[in-house]
Amino acid sequence: MEISHFNIGILHSLIGKNDGVSIVIDQTVRSMVSDLNVGLGNIFFLAAHTSPRFNAETDEIFWHKNEAHKSIIRYFSEEAPEWLDSMIHENALRVKEIIGDFVRQHSIDLLIAHNTSHPYNFITAVGLGYYFEEIRNKGIVWPKILIWWHDSYFEREQFSKPNPVIRKYLKYLPGTYVDGIVFINKAQIELARRLFRKYKSHLEDSFFRDRAVLIPNTCSIEWNWKDADWKAAHPVGPPLNNYNQSFLKDIGVAEIIESSGFTLEDTVFLLQHTRVVPRKKIEVAIDFSFELEKRFLKDKRKKCIVLLVSGHSGDEQFKYKEFLIDYYLIKKEAYPGSNVFLIFGENRILSHRDIIVDKKYYNFSEVPSVIASYGGIGTYFSEVEGFGNNLLEMMSAGIPVLINRYEVYKSDIESYGFNLPSIDDVMLTPELIEQAYAILQDPARRNAMVRHNLEVLDSKLGHTIIAQKLEPLIRNMFTKSLNI
Repeated sequence: MEISHFNIGILHSLIGKNDGVSIVIDQTVRSMVSDLNVGLGNIFFLAAHTSPRFNAETDEIFWHKNEAHKSIIRYFSEEAPEWLDSMIHENALRVKEIIGDFVRQHSIDLLIAHNTSHPYNFITAVGLGYYFEEIRNKGIVWPKILIWWHDSYFEREQFSKPNPVIRKYLKYLPGTYVDGIVFINKAQIELARRLFRKYKSHLEDSFFRDRAVLIPNTCSIEWNWKDADWKAAHPVGPPLNNYNQSFLKDIGVAEIIESSGFTLEDTVFLLQHTRVVPRKKIEVAIDFSFELEKRFLKDKRKKCIVLLVSGHSGDEQFKYKEFLIDYYLIKKEAYPGSNVFLIFGENRILSHRDIIVDKKYYNFSEVPSVIASYGGIGTYFSEVEGFGNNLLEMMSAGIPVLINRYEVYKSDIESYGFNLPSIDDVMLTPELIEQAYAILQDPARRNAMVRHNLEVLDSKLGHTIIAQKLEPLIRNMFTKSLNI
């Protein structure tokens, strides 16, 4: 069996964008091409929206924020309206047909579906289940289906009480008909076992022995860090280039700094390199910004503190950005004369570089490198994470990161040995403020921390892990039967 000869389909709501799942998809594609010798032309994409790429097909039905999915999230835990059941079924039938056409047209051997255990992809998951139920009932065992489990309704309190209509379809999120599952953290394995016990308990042990694997989020280090001068008297980080050296000007930060009477040397940059969703606890980063300013003022040092939020807003159906703006303004009123500024960069940050009508747009993935070049630090006070893609991105760009020790960090990441100043239970402490202040004042301390974290990333969480773990799983899916 030659995996390199496979035609591989990849299914998700978004592909090639700024969200964590898109990042993993692109990492996986690069790994399959470079390490498993799969031709790029043999990989096909099916999504609601994709960045420009070959072999991509789109349909609004897969959009996690279309009206159908919005209705499902709205009524997930409430009394279901009469039309909800038929709406789910009819849309899922449409998804089934689209997937069937996609598989036939491209002779797909392996279909990799991302995040179909999450309610935001509810109709996609049900339609995918319909499709595979139909072909398996006909005795058709090709293509194989691999689910990449990033998140699930099991892992979110808001989805803990589904109504009867929703419960009817939960057997498809992600479904026990699948040929293999990739998990991104240890806790998800037991959640999936719970699903198998309910629907296919006789397959549980053999499935999780031969058809399941844990592949953590990984990263690559895109600058020549090994040859950097780590004994330098300034913060070490990736150099700016001709394109991104105008970043601060284009997102409006340079004007704010200048109009407030500061220089770049007087400015502290904090990067919140995440989407704008409630579980990221960005209000804690705002609190931290004001506390850090107070710490500088304690030593009679006046600083401009810029908190830059690089990710997009509008996901998960919360008006969280509006809340954060109001929260920030309340803090400003409480601290008259404060020079803390909250900047949302989403209007000039995309999943790729572009120039549109004389406006420059920047790649989301390059923002940490820019902030590192100005000696900034990262804030990552998330309450819940599937793993920590954006955390790895910041560290790989040479940014020291302050974190809240969320559950998956404690169970899956902490043992790697990163040096990350931390808090627990999303509660800021004086110790954290002092650690951050020390990092910003002492380039040698900062550089030692950054170098240590890069060494850990390079040795333990490089992209080669993907192929090392994915290849034997795929081989088992195609060659090894389950013991019943």
